[in-house]
Amino acid sequence: MRILSVLVAGLLSCNAMAVQGDHIMGANVGFGHQDFEGSSSDSSTSGDNMMYDIYYRYMWQDNFGVEAGYLSGSGGIVSAFVGIIAKVNNIEYNGFRTALYGEYMLSPSNRLYAKLGASANELSYDLEASNNNVKSISDRDVDLFSAVGWGIRFNSGLGMNIEYQYIPIQQLTVQNLSIGMSYRF
Repeated sequence: MRILSVLVAGLLSCNAMAVQGDHIMGANVGFGHQDFEGSSSDSSTSGDNMMYDIYYRYMWQDNFGVEAGYLSGSGGIVSAFVGIIAKVNNIEYNGFRTALYGEYMLSPSNRLYAKLGASANELSYDLEASNNNVKSISDRDVDLFSAVGWGIRFNSGLGMNIEYQYIPIQQLTVQNLSIGMSYRF
């Protein structure tokens, strides 16, 4: 345990890598709210959402870059309970995304940032029909991807962030709050 503590402290305080590269790899995990708007009022539902997001970012300038990633999410615990009485169940989404990235530096290591782009998503869910038959539905489309957040980057290249995402995916609107880690090289 002592060796692990020394390694982590060394990574966080290392000045040998003070010159940062243009490439960033990272991942986020989060929890949020999803709201499904069906074609009729009895096929609409809402609940919680669990998600993850992995990405690669290329910074073409100090404060601007382009990002590509993969995101996935599904209903959480509350959604499972709501699914008992709702006609829409097992809501899941995943897809590839790309976004423009911009940041405003608060200090040499702290930053506020925003992402705006598009995501090619697949939305799947089960719909209970009037005769209690369940129909599995899967739709694909290109949708908006937007996020804002705060991040901190250490001299070692490691970074941490808190991010709010707003993603309308066909009939589903997802709002997530996530935490993440990244590495700049």
